[in-house]
Amino acid sequence: MFRTMLGVALAIVFLAAGASAQFKDQAPVKDGKKEAQPTPVPTLDKGKAAAPVFKGPPAIPGEVEISLLNGSNVRMILQSDKLEIATTYGNLAVPSKEIVAIDFGLHFPDGIEAKIQQAIKGLGGDNFRERDGASKALVELGPYSFPAAFEASKLADLEVSRRAKEVVKQLQAKHPKKDLKATPLDKVITPEFTIVGRILTPTIKAKAELFGEIDMPISRMRTMRSVAGIGIDIDVTIDAGKYANAGQWMETEFHVDGRSAIVITAKGLVDTWPQQGGNYIVGPNGLQGRGMGMHVPAMPGRRINGPINGQNYGGMLIGRIGEDGEPFTIGERYEGTPETTGKLYLHIGPSPWNQQSTGNYEVKIARK
Repeated sequence: MFRTMLGVALAIVFLAAGASAQFKDQAPVKDGKKEAQPTPVPTLDKGKAAAPVFKGPPAIPGEVEISLLNGSNVRMILQSDKLEIATTYGNLAVPSKEIVAIDFGLHFPDGIEAKIQQAIKGLGGDNFRERDGASKALVELGPYSFPAAFEASKLADLEVSRRAKEVVKQLQAKHPKKDLKATPLDKVITPEFTIVGRILTPTIKAKAELFGEIDMPISRMRTMRSVAGIGIDIDVTIDAGKYANAGQWMETEFHVDGRSAIVITAKGLVDTWPQQGGNYIVGPNGLQGRGMGMHVPAMPGRRINGPINGQNYGGMLIGRIGEDGEPFTIGERYEGTPETTGKLYLHIGPSPWNQQSTGNYEVKIARK
């Protein structure tokens, strides 16, 4: 009997020594039976967050992938030395070799802008045939007419606004959201910073293996990205101490082009309530991964409508595309083809107990 009690005592001491590396809320022994326990999780790595690492496959110097408005993608070698860009602070000449990616704004082919303005005016014409013809013309002009039709839909003239709203509705039904550009401004991404302005160069000189040297009209392009540039494969570390706070998003240099499939994987540990001695440590799936309460499952790719609150998304890895993009869940792994274009931003759901979370997640982002 004495030996048995001594063995039990020693076992308790041994387990207590390793408790700092496990959850402290494991179930106790009750009525001689050990209740179910959560899977032990290692202690947080409190080392410094690693700097982002950008890597990609070897590529031909100047090689770019261009996404066109007709839905096709082509790879070409840039021949233009530079692009002229008008900005609020003056004109810039950006060397082509410094360009990582471009999100093109709305550029009109020759003669299209005049046709759109004429059609907008025709929406308020004197007879039905003229008004009906103007509506059909705007729909036939496709995404090019969307911004003008959208603005006309807000006019005080009831006939014009009604017809313009119908045009907008038809355009939205016929074309992907990413093609209905509402801004003439271009986003030119370089390794140092992003330039927002208007590209003045009407065409980009490029060379294709099958077609030789050609002038590509900017008006036909949706996006362009350097095959060798940032955005192919990225490793980043997101720190909960900063990015598990409401409104704080980590900007990555990964550019989503709206066409390519991407894969995001994450690992690591975040303590959503450090003062409780490790009881609330979670992984990228958040508190749902611990089975704690009625938290929303990670369900990678699920859109988040409304605020990102800790009660539902505490500790969960979340993403969005663009500064004003719609948040979506990532968790431990996301794989999909987003239709939106722009930089990828990351965020960690805040603590549901209004505490400052600690720890970090290591995130890998790659094109499939």
